[in-house]
Amino acid sequence: MEYKYLLGLLCAGMHEEFYDEIRNTLIPFLNPQQYGRSILENSSFIVSSAHPDKALLGRGFVARLSGSTAEFLHMWLIMNAGLNPFYLDEKNRLNLKLEPILPKWLFDKDRTYSFKFLGRTIVTYRNPKRKNTYGNVKCAVKSMRVFLKDRKMPLVINQDTIPSPYAEMVRSGKADKIDIDLG
Repeated sequence: MEYKYLLGLLCAGMHEEFYDEIRNTLIPFLNPQQYGRSILENSSFIVSSAHPDKALLGRGFVARLSGSTAEFLHMWLIMNAGLNPFYLDEKNRLNLKLEPILPKWLFDKDRTYSFKFLGRTIVTYRNPKRKNTYGNVKCAVKSMRVFLKDRKMPLVINQDTIPSPYAEMVRSGKADKIDIDLG
């Protein structure tokens, strides 16, 4: 139920409250002594040396996609890409507008934050002023470089939206990475 509450905070636009709460509830932020094991051991099963597929040795698996796991993945997607990253414009063309909801403290020392979008495209946000991407004093997407598999040079987009036909290319896995400048 706790993850359902957190997801509700995020979807309701209560971003400060959401980030205050996750520091006390999400596994990566818990004290390992309180959690009872390393916070890095968040798997139900670890493949043993007795398994016939040696490539899986030591890999962690969860038993099933539980409600809390689905809610966490939903939160993770909203945090990284926004509530509705893909949309159809007035001419019924697919567009992609990434609107992250990230606090400044999640950006690393290089002022970047990366995640894998749709399981295959590495998205890196560059936040030179290290601001939140939500709230009254926020930064937002200013420009992007989309690295498509069939092009040697990146596609440079000087706006906050990837238009058609490039949005379709991202969705179909034809983009290796997207570098996004926030400002």
